[in-house]
Amino acid sequence: MNLFSRFLISAAAVACGFGVASALTVSVLPGGLRQAVTASTNPATETELTVTGALNAADFDFLREMTSLRLLDLSRATVAAYSGAKTETGLYEAKANTLPDCALMSGRFTTLALPAGLTEIADGALGGCAAEAVVIPSSVTKIGHGAFSDMKNLRSVTIPASVTSMGVMAFADCPALESAVVNAAVDTLPVSTFRNCAALSSVTLPASLGVIGDRAFAGCSSLAAIQLPASLSVIGDMAFASTGLTAVDLSGRSLSVIGDWAFAGCPALATIAMGDGISKVGVGAFFNDPVLAVSMGQLAADIDRIPDFLLYGDHAVTADGFEDTNVESIGKYALSGMTAKTITLPASLLSLDDNAIERWANLTEIDAKGLAAVPSLGESVWEETPQEATVLYVPQALFETFKDTPQWQDFDVRTETSFNNPIVTEELAAPLRASFDGMLLMVEAPCDILAAQLYDISGRCLTVSRASADPRLTLDTAPFDTRVFLLRLQLADGSTPVLKLLR
Repeated sequence: MNLFSRFLISAAAVACGFGVASALTVSVLPGGLRQAVTASTNPATETELTVTGALNAADFDFLREMTSLRLLDLSRATVAAYSGAKTETGLYEAKANTLPDCALMSGRFTTLALPAGLTEIADGALGGCAAEAVVIPSSVTKIGHGAFSDMKNLRSVTIPASVTSMGVMAFADCPALESAVVNAAVDTLPVSTFRNCAALSSVTLPASLGVIGDRAFAGCSSLAAIQLPASLSVIGDMAFASTGLTAVDLSGRSLSVIGDWAFAGCPALATIAMGDGISKVGVGAFFNDPVLAVSMGQLAADIDRIPDFLLYGDHAVTADGFEDTNVESIGKYALSGMTAKTITLPASLLSLDDNAIERWANLTEIDAKGLAAVPSLGESVWEETPQEATVLYVPQALFETFKDTPQWQDFDVRTETSFNNPIVTEELAAPLRASFDGMLLMVEAPCDILAAQLYDISGRCLTVSRASADPRLTLDTAPFDTRVFLLRLQLADGSTPVLKLLR
């Protein structure tokens, strides 16, 4: 060795002694990593390592001792089978071409390249690893449970089409993960796949997907939109709970099941388009979605029971179209806290469970005229709902039954026949006609109408009209929510008839 070569070796040694980062490349046989590294450097201080040759499970044990490692390049290495003494992660055996269970768990390296020929990434293999990016080789067919979970710095991931099997919680609790492209050839996105990935805002799902598993995206608070594949048939329990979704399109798909609490606690969810074939909607599926502006007729179009807590706290939901459904029962707290002023009950309704329609502070009218029997009631069905001020219209044949039934009897119970025809409170020389054309009230008197006052059933004046000399008058009632009106006319002959009208 000449003097110049000796000088370079001494300079390198001095530099390493003063903590200057170094890059080490070693070629190893299975189980030989410790010997190869320690022969060249202090493993506790090495910051960059490139490995060629073949590793096994014992070698991954040794990597945990390299606590200063920030770059780990295994792209030109292979993974050999292992059989021998128990490893630190509890393995006696490990398969070839498999990143073993917990192999790189909690590794501090921020830059990582995996072996190119891997076919499997086992349970927890990269859990808690500090890597900011990971390229999953296109040879991988299986990803284990929690394989990439709790990776605090991971920002994006693409799951290649070669993957045909995925374990639960594969990418759960990765707070920095912003983008996920799932090209995997899987039918099911497993339980908690991306749970609590708070930064996740972009997701691409495979066309083959039929099931989104329980809690798959729960807690993904930045996920404002997602395109669901046409093949989707099941959305699991809490699949999108506490996400940032603003709109969901479930139409035009094979979807038949929405699980319990599937979209619960989504503060920005404003619209949802339901599909035609949805036959099961789970408990609390849209629980506490305060800005969800959808109609009950749309949500309940294909179900016969409104589940417990379904629309609890959903203040923007309307009762429109509910009368056209085939709903037979309304579950516990199912419609609690809605702000609708009127509701028409479907003819199929048989029962309302505990607190089903509680806290409807704005309710003024229930139309139950289509019912063939008085529905059974649970406890406190209308708790904190203004029953005495709410008109309940019932069939004439059931009037007395409603009046005698606890809870129902607390409403202002009336029959449709009470207001079928105008009732004139003063005899007139000629007929007085009044009828509705949609929202327009058309009045024809036997002489000129000089003035008209329109009231609601409680006597509150809604509008006053001064008419020119004309026996005909048209009033627009669209601005008024009530269906029952009192109309007082002042006629040219001096009479002042009052009519009761049902719109």
